[in-house]
Amino acid sequence: MDPVYRKILSDGLQGQLDLHSDFIDLIRFPEPSYQAALHDFLSSKYKHQPIDLVITIRTPPPNEFTTVFRNGLFRDVPVVYIQRDAERSDPNSTGVYYDYDLKRTLELALQLQPEAKQVFIVFGSSRVDRNYGERAKAQLTEFGNRVELNYVTDLTMSETLQTVAHLPPRSIVLYMTITEDSAGNRFNTTDSLDKVTEVANAPVYATDKVFWNHGIVGGHFMDYQILAAKSAEMGLRVLRGEKPADIAIEKADPYVTEVDWRQLKRWNIDEKRVPVWAAVYFKQLTFWEQYKWRVVGALALIALQSVFIGVLLVERKRRQRARQALDRLNAELEERIAVRTAALDAKSRELETFAYSVAHDLKAPLRGIDGYSRLLLEDHAAELNDEGRLFLQTIHGSTEEMSQLIDDLLEYSRLERREFKPNLVELGPLITTIVEQKKREATETPIDFVVNVNGGSVTADQNGLIQSLRNYLDNAVKFSGKATNPRIEVGAQETVKNCLIWVRDNGVGFDMKYHDRIFDIFQRLNANEEYPGTGIGLAIVRKAMERMGGRAWAESQPGEGATFYLEIPKLLNERQS
Repeated sequence: MDPVYRKILSDGLQGQLDLHSDFIDLIRFPEPSYQAALHDFLSSKYKHQPIDLVITIRTPPPNEFTTVFRNGLFRDVPVVYIQRDAERSDPNSTGVYYDYDLKRTLELALQLQPEAKQVFIVFGSSRVDRNYGERAKAQLTEFGNRVELNYVTDLTMSETLQTVAHLPPRSIVLYMTITEDSAGNRFNTTDSLDKVTEVANAPVYATDKVFWNHGIVGGHFMDYQILAAKSAEMGLRVLRGEKPADIAIEKADPYVTEVDWRQLKRWNIDEKRVPVWAAVYFKQLTFWEQYKWRVVGALALIALQSVFIGVLLVERKRRQRARQALDRLNAELEERIAVRTAALDAKSRELETFAYSVAHDLKAPLRGIDGYSRLLLEDHAAELNDEGRLFLQTIHGSTEEMSQLIDDLLEYSRLERREFKPNLVELGPLITTIVEQKKREATETPIDFVVNVNGGSVTADQNGLIQSLRNYLDNAVKFSGKATNPRIEVGAQETVKNCLIWVRDNGVGFDMKYHDRIFDIFQRLNANEEYPGTGIGLAIVRKAMERMGGRAWAESQPGEGATFYLEIPKLLNERQS
């Protein structure tokens, strides 16, 4: 019980606790000489130790404690008694009291063994033993009309054991206590119980918690830890300043009903007879009872895994079917693509042949017209007036324009069929060469060319890049020729992924709402008489850039010139190559 007191009092006093325990046992040792010697011992022990509270546990009647120790030794010390009545022992005390209950133990025994006919109440010969025996006789008399009550007492230990070993069928043993037998031999009461339960041929019950787990079936036990907790809480109130006289004496219920499952099995007692208010201990669970939830969990896990595996198998089968269908579809698509590609190639070759044929057929009469017009001008110029010569010159110019248009159309159609050859192109030398070639071409007004190349190299189709730059330069020369001081800037700049090339002029410019239209074939923003051209050059640039995975665009303002851009990836992807 010390742990109970130490826990409650220490927690309530924030650890400021000095606890002492002494065992006085006035019931078993009532001799005056013992009491005097014990009084002297305690007086010497606590002579210099101030006592703030005394709690008595399992004491004799309070008047005996008061007579022996209260006067003198603990005269002015508050006391908390654990006693068996509600009377206050003295003004400076309070306490906890309880009823001594043996009936509930016998009621439990008869509920577990309803067929029982005889009850044997066992107790020894000491003053303590007889005290328990008298209580049993007083409380159990009312059961005499249900079973035969037999009191096993005033025997030697061997006689007691011989008696309980040969009890008649349908018997119950109620053990009280044996601290001394009739021969004067003294025993520890739990050791005595061990001897009894070892030889008894009937189930044994007891009334005190101290006998638990000593071979008894069970009982309605007095649990002194409950009393200890109650008295400790009451003592804590006193230590906090309350007067004991102001604290009402409280009645406690210190009993618990417990049954040992092992003894039920030993005596073949049906577990279903255990009342609901009794706790069953030491039960050995069956495999199902012990591992029920684990088994259920394992089965649920197995079921879940089975479902999961089933779903996976179904999904695997579905994916296999989908993969097979996809493979069939891919094969069909590849076959269709091959057929379509072959058809497109055939059509492309056919169109190319057609284009060459048309170009040849168109150029033949053009050459004739041009030749005869030249002959007229050379051989019969004197016979023609000014208007006739103008007509022939117009015919000659138109045939040149028509021839150039046919050449541009052929070049545009060749872009789709021409083999794309990506190479590493150094921009600086390439741009410089193209600009120098353009400088050598005669123009009515000198043009200032500026080269500002800050780019390294790109992987591109060199022929397509050269053709695009030449078309940009031709376009810039044409539309800046009427400027006061024509100026054309060609530049390049390298970024992380791309290379940007531009051709900038200070010519007539254009409205940005036409910025995309000018790259369409045959789309021209100016009259042919003012700025001659076929309307195909910029379309060739866009198609060449698309072949290289790049793009072409322009920015301008009317009257402020224009800037035409080429953006080329530094590395061609697999589709472009």
